Amino acid sequence: MMYLVLTAMLALNVSKEILDAFVTVNDAMIRTNENFSTKILSTYESFRLTAENMPKAQEPYKKAEKVKAATEELIKYMEDMKITLHSIVDGVPEEEVRSQGWTLHDLQAKDNYDKTSTYFIGNPVKNDPGEAYTMMKKFEAYKQTLIDIVADKEFTKEHPILNSGLETTKTYSKDNATQDWAQHNFESTVAAACFTLLNKTIGEIRNIEYETIEFLLKAIDEKSHKFDRVEAKVIPNSRIVFQGDKYEATVIVAAYDSRQSLAAYWGTGRDSVGVEQQGSLTAVEGIGYIPISIPCSSVGDQKFAGYIRLKKPDGTEDIQNFNGTYSVTKPAAAVAADKMNVFYAGIPNPVSIAAPVAAEKLKMNWGGATAKPVPGASGKYELEVPSSLVGRDITIDVSAEMERGKPVQKLGSTVFRVKAVPEPNVFVGGNISAGKQPKDAILANPFISARMGVDFNYELKWAVLSYRVTFVKNGIEEAPITVTGPQFDGTIQNKIRSASSGTIVEFSDIKIRSIAGERNISKPIVIRIR
Repeated sequence: MMYLVLTAMLALNVSKEILDAFVTVNDAMIRTNENFSTKILSTYESFRLTAENMPKAQEPYKKAEKVKAATEELIKYMEDMKITLHSIVDGVPEEEVRSQGWTLHDLQAKDNYDKTSTYFIGNPVKNDPGEAYTMMKKFEAYKQTLIDIVADKEFTKEHPILNSGLETTKTYSKDNATQDWAQHNFESTVAAACFTLLNKTIGEIRNIEYETIEFLLKAIDEKSHKFDRVEAKVIPNSRIVFQGDKYEATVIVAAYDSRQSLAAYWGTGRDSVGVEQQGSLTAVEGIGYIPISIPCSSVGDQKFAGYIRLKKPDGTEDIQNFNGTYSVTKPAAAVAADKMNVFYAGIPNPVSIAAPVAAEKLKMNWGGATAKPVPGASGKYELEVPSSLVGRDITIDVSAEMERGKPVQKLGSTVFRVKAVPEPNVFVGGNISAGKQPKDAILANPFISARMGVDFNYELKWAVLSYRVTFVKNGIEEAPITVTGPQFDGTIQNKIRSASSGTIVEFSDIKIRSIAGERNISKPIVIRIR
């Protein structure tokens, strides 16, 4: 709404208040575009993981990568255009604009409209079109590229994804005259508004990119094959059985009719059976599925086979064969840390207990730690180790009550090293840790954040409690400013905004907190204003 009001108030003489308002809107659009870009990158990563685990998603993911390449090419063109516009309006070399990282804040002639009109509209009388007409052609080419990449009969220029953000074919009426898209947006438009329009358009490009990727993702499921065959499947409770226990499994008919009675015939020690062997087989009946229970006395690999009788819709009989294998073994158990081969004190450590026995029969000794079962996840636990055990080893013992009234049988034990949670990394915003940075990059995300390194595989969130900010200008260190919470306060933001190139900003004494306790980060973040 603010953008619409501002564009409606454009005139030959624009007040400073309106120009400042354009700068504010432009800053907001830049931040929105940056946040949206982060969301899109997350979508690409999700797509990549899907393709790694689902073969039918690999071809759509290749298309997504092409969409990303085409979009980045168009975004670069838009970013270069802003640099060229800045250079033309203020009469400075493009390379200087680029190297200094100048933005709309640094533009001197924000109210200039004659140079912007010449640049974007050109000279129609001399048949010399401006950059806006080149932009229109690139938008249409970009949409056609996406259509060619997606290659879906539903994905056309009339699709809402492509028919909203970059619509350049409409005409507009002004002062009883007809205007095209370029004239409507850029003719006699002041430079501050032009920058805002370009960043708005970048956001629309990102939106089309995101919607296109979502279209490709949804198409994976929508175009999946629908199976119409009827097959028998064996679902064992476990493929490994203790000597003296029983092998138990369920045989189901895929897409079965729950109103139909089933009859199965099976035998052990064979790969397949025929109807003619029915007399030597074990018969079992069921509704929709068949339960199977096989006594296990011998250790080693075992096999069985059988068939199911069922009726087809036309009343004729259908025979579906099934077979399966399983292993009978002596008791054993394994304990594994889900993330890495250590436990960290003070935080929940995911642990899995794998044993060839029902989870309810297991008994564990956690070696001084405390464990909580994960709801709905059999054999999964969250282990908490006290800080007093840091630097020591703990042993987890696993045993099982095989049968009620019989002695508990020890299945195994595992030794783990206990460590303290390492110090997290701290950043300005989400990724700035040091070096030369433009003011806009610092102010785009005005807060301090902390997160664990990439080699720390636990989900551990840190909250920033406080920190100190020190400005060093021309070698003179100012008095430090203490900030509570992660956000830059108004004083810090104003000082960064007004800082000259070369000013050093140091963020030190950063105090953070998580479930692992409080930390005081010793290494400061040192940034030089570019």
